[in-house]
Amino acid sequence: MTEYASLDDLTTGDVTGNTRDVELPNGKTVKVRGMSRFELIQSRKGTEDPGEIERRMLSYCLVEPRLTDRQVEAWQKATTPMVIAPVTEAIRELSGLGEGADKSDPGAAGEH
Repeated sequence: MTEYASLDDLTTGDVTGNTRDVELPNGKTVKVRGMSRFELIQSRKGTEDPGEIERRMLSYCLVEPRLTDRQVEAWQKATTPMVIAPVTEAIRELSGLGEGADKSDPGAAGEH
């Protein structure tokens, strides 16, 4: 007999427990987690600006340190792309949006 999912099964996620440490070029470490489907949708809502999408993703998913959108923007302005790229890539991987995933998911980053 088929066992169907309950509401609790569908709404009890492990997004916050799905974390990874990412070492920055300066030797310091940040902790990130995967995005929920809701956060993925919200990160793109009302914008196609990649900088804004990245700010939202980082403010949602940086566990340590926690940063606001404005603090993420200050970080974007103060650093080279290769400092933030490994952080955003880790978030994408933890979110199931790794290489090739965005081709099959119309709601994934990179698709309009």
